[in-house]
Amino acid sequence: MTHTNFLEPAGGNGGKAQFNPEMAAQAFDLHGQGVFDKVLPVPGFRGAYGMVLGSVTEYDPVSDRPIMGEAVVTLHSVVGLDGQRVHVRVESRWPEPLYIRVQLMWFL
Repeated sequence: MTHTNFLEPAGGNGGKAQFNPEMAAQAFDLHGQGVFDKVLPVPGFRGAYGMVLGSVTEYDPVSDRPIMGEAVVTLHSVVGLDGQRVHVRVESRWPEPLYIRVQLMWFL
């Protein structure tokens, strides 16, 4: 299979792979509906050029477990900021506020 839309690696790492076994992860519980933004405190995060990965799920606040609810929940943007912070944009397509868990994993 040939991909014609491949872009060369870019960013603050000079286009080279970063090998670093020191990683951290944390879950952040949010409550909302529609599209909303949140700046999250991420201890040890390197800043705007640091690498951060994110996932999102609806969760049950009673059992504290992730669930596959009926709502469509998406994580639109994950932006590393200086000052050990990450800015996320989440969307919940449901008419009422939902409990949403954003999980981040980053290099220290």
